[in-house]
Amino acid sequence: MPTLVLGIFGHRSDAALAIGELKENGIKSKNISAVTKQKNTLEIITHDTGIGATQSGEGNEGLFGTARGLGVGLDMLADTVVAAGPAARKLAGADIETDGLTVSLIGIGIPQEDAEAYARHAELEHIIVIVFLDEEEQRGKVDSIFAKHQVLPLKIS
Repeated sequence: MPTLVLGIFGHRSDAALAIGELKENGIKSKNISAVTKQKNTLEIITHDTGIGATQSGEGNEGLFGTARGLGVGLDMLADTVVAAGPAARKLAGADIETDGLTVSLIGIGIPQEDAEAYARHAELEHIIVIVFLDEEEQRGKVDSIFAKHQVLPLKIS
């Protein structure tokens, strides 16, 4: 059964270095996703690491996307997340303030309490890296790589 391992990073460089080291240790790009509300940050990470194009969700392109972006910028609409990697289709465009991201994270297998905590991190503009593992034995390796690159604790004090 596949295992999910998530890491929260406060800085783009920490997330990118962790992703790079995951790949050097045999984790394939197709098993790594990243989520944040900072589109420019994620675009740089995806460019540097090759985990896939940044997606912002349905309806976020063209005229509607521009209008939506202006609404978010003027605090008229809820913030949404951008995502890259295999989880992007489920997570990109999820609203942070209306539990959309929480529900999306629950949908990929994250327990509700943890999903709520990850959504709070996204609201703080942290970067969440999600790794899909085929083998539980790889979990220790992923955890150690995350710790080496300044992973943040799930609970916000």
